[in-house]
Amino acid sequence: MKVRKFHVYLTFVTICTGFLIAYSIELTQLRTQARQNDQQVQQETQLTERIIAEKEQNRKLEQQMIDLQRQVAKREEAMAKRQSAAADILSQLEAARMMAGVVPVQGPGLVVTMKDNQNAASSRDISNFIVHEQDVRLVVNELRAAGAEAISINGQRLVANSAIRCVGPTIIVNGIKSAAPFVITAIGDPSTLDNALNLPGGVLQTLDEFVHIEVAKKDMVQLPAFVGDSKLKNTAS
Repeated sequence: MKVRKFHVYLTFVTICTGFLIAYSIELTQLRTQARQNDQQVQQETQLTERIIAEKEQNRKLEQQMIDLQRQVAKREEAMAKRQSAAADILSQLEAARMMAGVVPVQGPGLVVTMKDNQNAASSRDISNFIVHEQDVRLVVNELRAAGAEAISINGQRLVANSAIRCVGPTIIVNGIKSAAPFVITAIGDPSTLDNALNLPGGVLQTLDEFVHIEVAKKDMVQLPAFVGDSKLKNTAS
């Protein structure tokens, strides 16, 4: 009978011990899991704080980038204005140089060749059938009125003060003497210049009865720079 009680006690003690061990293991696991959860929460909190900080830093950098882009845009705009102003000045300078005739130029235009009438020698008054300076001036003035940008006569570039004078059968342009044929070269729209010369009752019709004139439209003509005294008295108009 005593042996049986011992067995019962032993069984009870064993069960209690097993329960305590199991409880201890489970408690240990719970504590370990709790610590892991705490660490995970801390890591997540730190990560969240870091993400927030990074976002704030990115926001600041984006704002700085926007500010820099605005500054760059303003400077580019100012530079574009300066470049535009410089281009305008350069364009005006080139136009002034062209008008002054100090640089050679080329472009589309017209070539007008004026020759003495082939019947001049048999005429009673030969002077009526040879090219005079006033005939050349008529053509030059008409070309200018039609928008010619630059004009030369027998290779002599005309400028504001260019002189066209007649000495017998020759014409002096910029102090240089030359004889017929007189080749007038003009830069400008070929069709516009040609139409201006061929107006009904215009220059060509007026002179055609007395002298021989040939007109040729050109895709490209070249005019030399002015060579001479810019203070010459203007007799071209």
